[in-house]
Amino acid sequence: MPTEISGSTGVNKIQDNTIVNADINSSAAIAGSKLVMPTGSVLQVLSTFKNDTFTSSSTSFIDITGLSVAITPSSTSSKILVTVSFLSGATGENSPRFNLVRDSTTIAQPTGSTPSTVHLNTYGNVAPNPACIVFLDSPSTTSATTYKLQGRTDGNSFVINRRGDNANVTSISTITVMEIAG
Repeated sequence: MPTEISGSTGVNKIQDNTIVNADINSSAAIAGSKLVMPTGSVLQVLSTFKNDTFTSSSTSFIDITGLSVAITPSSTSSKILVTVSFLSGATGENSPRFNLVRDSTTIAQPTGSTPSTVHLNTYGNVAPNPACIVFLDSPSTTSATTYKLQGRTDGNSFVINRRGDNANVTSISTITVMEIAG
């Protein structure tokens, strides 16, 4: 016959490792905060997509509307895996450049000589160039954190999700963030 233990009869006398999975009712609801996920586990996934176009002739980096996502890490030891997939076209002789940004800090920049950003050679109204940025970030925060794509041009203009010559060739761009247990 099982012994019923209540808070008044000795819950504090239960020793570690005496309750096993078989002792827990299959319908028991255990709070997620009580579970410990191993390092490398995916804790949450957030994503957004852009299915309209964005055009700019800015020679300074600006946010690309619709390609940002905010995530609130559950631990300062968590890592955030960021994946951005997009297409860019251009008008005329142009080389658009792109940065991945966390809040106001540029991250994921290639090293070496100029350019120090993701650089697409898009000359003369050609079909959009596909690009993908994958970056594992360590933001060390439990505050809401926004990841976004920024772009600029060397001249003329660039466009996201369409060819530079306004041809009827469109696409969808996405940004996905995953919190990984640290």
